[in-house]
Amino acid sequence: MDTDPLFSEACQLSRKGLHTEALILLKQIVASREDSRYLIAYGVCLQKLKHWKQSVAPLERGISLKPLYGEGDARLYLAEAYLMSGNKSKGLQQLKVVANMAPEYPSYEHVPDRAKELLTKHG
Repeated sequence: MDTDPLFSEACQLSRKGLHTEALILLKQIVASREDSRYLIAYGVCLQKLKHWKQSVAPLERGISLKPLYGEGDARLYLAEAYLMSGNKSKGLQQLKVVANMAPEYPSYEHVPDRAKELLTKHG
């Protein structure tokens, strides 16, 4: 469990499907603390609410702050944000990066395999 109670609460709300409520908490967190995991969680929560364009900036920032923190998963989310917001070239670029990544914990082969599947679909 995370040591930040506000972040833990936001994660619990999101797991329950209460994404709007989770987003409110995550917005507070990222306003006061710039941390990759918070920014990526915020971007993913925005996507759960179909706010594709708005999810790009926090995902990009989260990746840039700590590139190796769940990079494959974060880049998959970023690729989806680009694709769903109409920026196909940037989405495909992210998918190519992920498809060429070595499998890593905790997702192992799932991340590069998913990127390859999406490249076939969107490429």
